[in-house]
Amino acid sequence: MFDILKKLCLAHGVSGNEKEICNTVRNIIFPYADVETNEFGNVFAVFGNKNSEKTILLDAHIDQIGFIVTDITSKGFLKIDKCGGIDLRTVQGCGVKVYGREVIKGVVCCLPPHLSDGKEDKAIGIDKVYIDTGLSYEEVSSIVSIGDTVSFYEEPEMLLNNRVTSPALDNRASVASIIRVAQLLKDKQCDYKVIAMFSSQEETYQLGAKIGAFISGADEAIVVDVSFASQPDISGQYSDIKLSKGPMLCVSSTLNKDMYKTLVNIANECNIPYQNEVCGGLTGTNADSITICKSGIKTALISIPEKNMHTQAEIVDLNDIENTALLISQYILRGGAKFE
Repeated sequence: MFDILKKLCLAHGVSGNEKEICNTVRNIIFPYADVETNEFGNVFAVFGNKNSEKTILLDAHIDQIGFIVTDITSKGFLKIDKCGGIDLRTVQGCGVKVYGREVIKGVVCCLPPHLSDGKEDKAIGIDKVYIDTGLSYEEVSSIVSIGDTVSFYEEPEMLLNNRVTSPALDNRASVASIIRVAQLLKDKQCDYKVIAMFSSQEETYQLGAKIGAFISGADEAIVVDVSFASQPDISGQYSDIKLSKGPMLCVSSTLNKDMYKTLVNIANECNIPYQNEVCGGLTGTNADSITICKSGIKTALISIPEKNMHTQAEIVDLNDIENTALLISQYILRGGAKFE
């Protein structure tokens, strides 16, 4: 699982520029499914009973948060804007990769504390963020163009207790879980045609899911994303969510209750650990778009607990990824929910 997750996290895929991660996903899942890509950057992998009248859509977005180049200064520094929900508190001094005509590394400029009057001790605005690649204006402008994307760069690393830290675990952890579903269902008999949709541009208004779900013809869908695990200063329901305690099953007015109940029953019967997540309405995930697609698609949401979301040091537990895959696989093998 770590080997797959590392390949996924190292593949570039800032929203709107998902070509590299699309190719990576295709290469990994190809032995287990029929794979194709559409012009909007979605990867579709079809497996299970391909002649079934029942179609289930499994969705995990493949894009990651990052930046887009807006200008190059006369001294060769890059000006950028946010592409997705960047936390500017974490940006200064971090390493990045710039995806121009070739890939170059850079560092976000950071004023040394010795030269600060204290006013810079809080998150600075994106208009004051510069990237230093070490190149002159002539050199960098021959490689980088306005509109090129930029991502955090850190190597995925194993931590203690089967945990992993890396940028882009939102949502490559979920991509890994669906790839694992395809592995688990290979050569198994089931009543579903399964379409795994690795969707683009979730971090920028869920565009890939809106388009992909519309053409899928799915009767029901399970969306897999990450959600908040407990850490210092987390309060409310998320203060009780723990890593390694299983996936989070979402209860919401916008999601299908029968699918939720069936997932809970299967988890209990198969001794798969799970945790509950309650949303009063919208979930902030692709489930919001897929549920209302066409005349409506019955949808459930499963989330992998994660610490430090939308930073360079996101943390997930490999056991949670595996248990997410086991739960989805059992749902499919058992024929899904019996809708009232």
